[in-house]
Amino acid sequence: MKNILVTGISGTGKSALCEELKKMGYPAYDLEMIKGLFDMFEKSTGKRVTYYFDNNKLEEMEKYSWLCDIPKLKQLLKDNAGKTVFYCGTGTNINDLVPLFDKTILLTATEDVLRHRLITRTSNDYGKSAEIQDWTFSWKDWWETNIKELGAVEVDANQNLQSVAKDIIQKVIKNE
Repeated sequence: MKNILVTGISGTGKSALCEELKKMGYPAYDLEMIKGLFDMFEKSTGKRVTYYFDNNKLEEMEKYSWLCDIPKLKQLLKDNAGKTVFYCGTGTNINDLVPLFDKTILLTATEDVLRHRLITRTSNDYGKSAEIQDWTFSWKDWWETNIKELGAVEVDANQNLQSVAKDIIQKVIKNE
C-alpha cells in the first residue's frame, strides 16, 4: 500500500491523469481542486489572497506562492491509510510535500507540448500568455532536477494520457 504523489509543472497533465487513473479503478485525488488544501499567498506578507489576480500577468504572479496546507494533507493521507492512492498536484512548497509520500512520480514534457497544452486547456487559465509560459520555462529545468534529487521517478508525459497512466502503473504497482 502506497501514497503516491504525481507532480509536474503546469501543463504536464496532472489533472487529466488523475481522472484517467480514476477511470482505471484507482483511487486518485486532484489535490489542487480540494477546497482549502491549496491557496495562493502573498510572498511579502504571508497572507492568503482573497482578491482577484490575473494568472497571466507576470508582475502579479511573481508576488504569490501556491501553497499546500500540510496539516490538511497529512489528514487526507491518514484518512486513506492502508490503500494505494494517487495524489496529483504541485505547489511552491513541494519540497515539504514529497517526504510525506511513499513514492513521487514526476511528469515531464517538452516545451512545445507544454505550450500547446497550456494554450488549449480549459480546466484553468494559468499559462495562456507567452509571458507566463516563458517565466515557467525559465525555472522548469531547475524545478524538475530538484524533484528528481528528492527521489522522484520520471515519466514522459509527451505521450497520450493512457500511455502515461500505464507507465505510472507499471512503475508503481507492478514493481512493488
